Amino acid sequence: MKKRIIAIVCILNLFCQQASASILGTGILGWDHDIANGTKIYNNTFISNQTGVGGQVEYYAEYTPNENVVPTIISGDEMWGFDTISEAENYMKENNMVPLIGINASFFSLKTGLPMGHVISNRKILSKDSETYQSIGFLPDGNAFIAPLTIKTTLYCNDQVIDIAHINKYNQEFMDIINLYTPEFAEHNHNDFPSLTLILGQLEGELSIGTELNAVVEEKFNYTGPLLLPDDKIMLTVNENASPDLYASLSSINIGDEVKIYSETNENNGWEHVDSALGSVGDTLISNGVIQNDFEAGTAPRTAVGITADGKIIFYVLDGRQKPYSYGAQLKTLAHRMQELGCVDAINLDGGGSSVISGIFPGTTQNAVLNSPSDGKPRGVSNYIFLKNAQNPTGNLERLYIYPFKQHYLSGYSEQLYTTAVDTAYYPVEAPQDVIYSVAGTDSVIDNNGVLTAIGEGIIDVFVSGGGASGQASYTTYKTPTNIDVFNQKTGEQITSLPVKNGDKISLSFAAQFNDIELKVNTNCFDIQIPNEIGRVEGNELIITGYDGNGVLRVSAGEYTREIPINLQNDNPFFDTNSHWAKDSIKKVYDAGIVNGVIRDGKTLFLPDENITREEFAVILCNCFDKGIDQNNSEYDLSMFSDADEISNWAKPYVAAAFEMGLLNGKLDGEDVKFAPKDPFTRVEIMTALGRIIENKVKDDIFPSLSFIDFGDIPEWAMKYVEIMVNSGFVSGYIDNTVRPQNNISRAEVATVIAKM
Repeated sequence: MKKRIIAIVCILNLFCQQASASILGTGILGWDHDIANGTKIYNNTFISNQTGVGGQVEYYAEYTPNENVVPTIISGDEMWGFDTISEAENYMKENNMVPLIGINASFFSLKTGLPMGHVISNRKILSKDSETYQSIGFLPDGNAFIAPLTIKTTLYCNDQVIDIAHINKYNQEFMDIINLYTPEFAEHNHNDFPSLTLILGQLEGELSIGTELNAVVEEKFNYTGPLLLPDDKIMLTVNENASPDLYASLSSINIGDEVKIYSETNENNGWEHVDSALGSVGDTLISNGVIQNDFEAGTAPRTAVGITADGKIIFYVLDGRQKPYSYGAQLKTLAHRMQELGCVDAINLDGGGSSVISGIFPGTTQNAVLNSPSDGKPRGVSNYIFLKNAQNPTGNLERLYIYPFKQHYLSGYSEQLYTTAVDTAYYPVEAPQDVIYSVAGTDSVIDNNGVLTAIGEGIIDVFVSGGGASGQASYTTYKTPTNIDVFNQKTGEQITSLPVKNGDKISLSFAAQFNDIELKVNTNCFDIQIPNEIGRVEGNELIITGYDGNGVLRVSAGEYTREIPINLQNDNPFFDTNSHWAKDSIKKVYDAGIVNGVIRDGKTLFLPDENITREEFAVILCNCFDKGIDQNNSEYDLSMFSDADEISNWAKPYVAAAFEMGLLNGKLDGEDVKFAPKDPFTRVEIMTALGRIIENKVKDDIFPSLSFIDFGDIPEWAMKYVEIMVNSGFVSGYIDNTVRPQNNISRAEVATVIAKM
């Protein structure tokens, strides 16, 4: 592992990319992108130094507080339930807010979706309990601080001073507290227990820290079950089984009474000035520059927020539970990473499957999830911290952006780049029509349409200008990868060996890596070679033209070559029929055990274009009937043939059987009957022999008469069988409408007829 890390560092330095050391490992990939005033997105990939961990992938936004981009906390239409980050973005857009970057925030109840801890948004207290939490507060100008936060909410009425312990929390039967519900909670209060309820209306002021909220009691009743929450009223409840003193205190307030509700903090940290705040029940990671102790054990995806010494805010997400892509981290590792990023204060937010970060790139119109949530998709959670664009569009062209940016190419790869434009407030505007591209570094080129072709090795800087604005993006090209993978393009399966046969066409696709960096590749990046005796290469396609043998597929880029063994498999039993027109028919009848070949010079031949002899055909006929004739059996009768001694020993039992079955006859030679075993068979003799086999299986009276122009050359004794074979489709005439009955017939032609039958 140590040697591997040193190699990565040295190679990255070659491209002027200093590999960064981190608590997460050795950095191998990274980019940053300016997305709004004072706001950048960062993405880094590390290879961990710990055995078995693998990759670590992080995303974070670095925000310098400014009045043009400000943080806010988004809980959606109501606090009860769950919203995905895209639903939160849609909520913002529907309420005239422009989302730039968002991360998941509060820990929450998996049953209700309600946040744990405190939530303040747009100055209003959306949720709180009686505990103290390390919290982050966002001021209207974008600045933030992290400090302990306790929210004490008190109701004053007549001489009563009553503590309101919970705001917009789920009521449970055992609770001995007073709950306050606002319309932001849900459509109703989701209360299932007998409770005393007060409805307060005529609201004046705010439910916020350091501000009075005045109201009048309009209704008072006891009720079991959920109650609707009117848009312009708030609700107070206490369970009937609460302590008598607490129940009596709320019960002493009557319809028509005026009440004052006031919230304050016990800490003098400026909480009354915050626009938004979040109190996390998660661990404090860093406080006043000191990493905390006693963290809960366990590795998971993580989300955190921190503040640097110079006041920047880090919104952080680390992917996890996805080896080897990204492992995740323990809380102590997360704390160290936040410190590496310059944070002097940081708190842990909800992690695991909740960890998500979404953003929008300048010049585009759609927000997108940047990281890879461990659930496979973004989870619905309680709330989010967003950076929103607080400016209005100006329409004045300010700068250009090139996409995609920060890519890693194998030399030879071409990619279409495109340009977007933004105004002075980072809103999309139409890009100039005639932008000019240029390129520096390496021998790479870019055409007038923005097609970049990576050539050579090193950093490619691409520039674009037009309309008085400009932009720039950087890319990296590699001449020699450290690995090449080859795939079957059709199936997607990786190829490690190639069993092929004549006529195969295999389309390839490729992947290449430079150590742990996945490179963009296409066919043009590679030199692909196979031996000429096996086939040829056309583009990314292998065309197999050989029949037998082994070889190697070589896929090369730069100095690296991937070799894949090729096994050329030939299921054709005959050496001389590989390219013959009757190859398939010959193999079919061979597989059926009907024909055999001959061995010459160590090769099995079929001799397809030689005329078939009478004794050869006798063997074929018998094999068609699968008689299981014993070639070594000497008990056969060939006495009817005067030339029996001329019949080859291997054919004698077959000739005798064919004669006995009435399939073959002899030839008169004066007063002798000869078999003439070495004589070639004519077409009409073959049709007669095969026609005899099937004559009882067809109705010859339904066949039309033959119309061949050489019809008169067919002997009378053969006419019936020629009609059977032709009209059954087993024999066809020639293109000149002849059947040529007296021509000799080749072994290939016989095999074709029998294959059809």
